[in-house]
Amino acid sequence: MMTRTKTRTIRLQIFTQTSPKSAFKAISEPELLKRWLLDGASLSLRRGGSYSFTWAGGPTHAGHVLEFVPGKQITLTWQWPGQEDLLVTRLKLKVEPKNAGTVVRLTHSGFPKQERWVDLYGRSIQGWTYFLMNLKSVLDHGQDLRSQYDW
Repeated sequence: MMTRTKTRTIRLQIFTQTSPKSAFKAISEPELLKRWLLDGASLSLRRGGSYSFTWAGGPTHAGHVLEFVPGKQITLTWQWPGQEDLLVTRLKLKVEPKNAGTVVRLTHSGFPKQERWVDLYGRSIQGWTYFLMNLKSVLDHGQDLRSQYDW
């Protein structure tokens, strides 16, 4: 008998031709996060540390570091501003060496299978796909593909 889960999980990955060390820096250092993901960041790289991510003209996400394994992975709490009545989800970014490059894995978990979460879950898939493709472009070609007209 199959057990049905009560939450949804987004699992995405990219392969980049850069080293695991460079890929990890891109997902964990505030100045490098600004090259592909956001406009402003503070991030305390330790378990229990806090973070704040800001998008110009958009939201600010703030939360805590749940896990930090230097050079390998970081897991953050993730909650949407203005929707504090919703549960907190978990965002994990992980790097793994692969052939002559790196696989960056994104796992965003904890989306309840409830009607009021459907739109947010769908928009999260779209957003993370967009940003991971931009991360690949920045790491492999030095090109930030974001535009003010994308959203």
